[in-house]
Amino acid sequence: MAWKVAVIVVATAVLATVNRYLIDAYWAELVFTALVTGAMAFCLSRMNRRL
Repeated sequence: MAWKVAVIVVATAVLATVNRYLIDAYWAELVFTALVTGAMAFCLSRMNRRL
C-alpha cells in the first residue's frame, strides 16, 4: 500500500513541477498530464499484479 501511495505522490510532484515551471502552452499541459496519468495507471496496475 505504501508503494502505491509513493507512486501517486511522485507522479503528482512531477506533474505539478513540469506543468508549473517548464510548460507554457495549455495544450502541452494537457498532453503531459495525460501521459503522466497513463504512466501512473500502468505502474499501479503492474504493482497490483505483483502484490
